[in-house]
Amino acid sequence: MTDPLDVFAHEDHDPAEAPRPGRRLGVVAFLLAVGLLVVDGVAFALLSADLVQAAAVTALVTLVGSVLVGVVALVAAGTGRGRWWGVAGVLVAVLANPFVLVFLLGRGVVAGLW
Repeated sequence: MTDPLDVFAHEDHDPAEAPRPGRRLGVVAFLLAVGLLVVDGVAFALLSADLVQAAAVTALVTLVGSVLVGVVALVAAGTGRGRWWGVAGVLVAVLANPFVLVFLLGRGVVAGLW
């Protein structure tokens, strides 16, 4: 009977040659966070058109989505699966949070970026 761990016993095996994790998770988290910023813009457009109920529902969806995307981006940054894309995704997801965005708009911080 052959020992299944004999695969690692030969000199050709190098654990340092393990494949690097892909960066897809970080890129997807960043793109979802940017999409949430677009949805936030739709919520503001609905609010300016006096469609308060639709704007509130859209803002709620953005709120929940920004928290979920922020967690996914943190996981991507922490595990190295698109580390810098994940960090950018966390920052954009925080900005896409309606509470943070309204606070920054009220302070004039976001208006100064343009």
